[in-house]
Amino acid sequence: DRVCQAFAHAARRAREASFDGVQLHAAHGYLLSQFLSPFYNKRTDAYGGTIQNRARIALESLKAIRAMVGNDFAVLAKINSEDFLEGGLTVDDMLQASAMLEQAGIDAIELSGGTVNPAGLSASRKGALESESHEIYYREAARQFKQRLRVPLMLVGGIRSYGVAELLLAEGVADYIAMCRPFIREPDLINRWKSGDVRRAFCASDNACFKPVFQGRGIACVAKEKEKI
Repeated sequence: DRVCQAFAHAARRAREASFDGVQLHAAHGYLLSQFLSPFYNKRTDAYGGTIQNRARIALESLKAIRAMVGNDFAVLAKINSEDFLEGGLTVDDMLQASAMLEQAGIDAIELSGGTVNPAGLSASRKGALESESHEIYYREAARQFKQRLRVPLMLVGGIRSYGVAELLLAEGVADYIAMCRPFIREPDLINRWKSGDVRRAFCASDNACFKPVFQGRGIACVAKEKEKI
């Protein structure tokens, strides 16, 4: 209950600070994601075993948030499609978990993947996304979630091109497009696209922006620092 109440009070503070909503982070190997994933969750009580049990704390946290902020405040959830760890989360697990979140009153779901576990993440990745054909890490998984869910689906992961984002929306793969690393490199990317300059995001997708984190300096675009732009 202490964990659930901590999430609820965080949401309350966000509402009091005039934010439009909050996102329950249940992806990437953080606390709720670890409960969901059998790679981490070896419990034998009501919070371990079946996906229904592993999703319990996320659902209880959502219930506590709703009790604190009401139904007129947006509450989203970020989940993994998979965590890409041996014995970890599967798409089928998360299809079931997302259905439970939907039934419990979540307003939208953002689909991602992977983990901060060293087995699933390195400080930088060789190569880069050199063409549109290499974008959209979780496209096929997103199709499955979109078919099952009634709440809006947001898709994140490797989306770097304006045209790709528009295509995903036109094909009905997702209802909204989310990005993260491109904004580390270009905080004004959306304004650039809106101005008519629809070149791909300058982000190289090499994950080098995590290197400063491991040095205690926070996340930053290494390429941007080198170029002094």
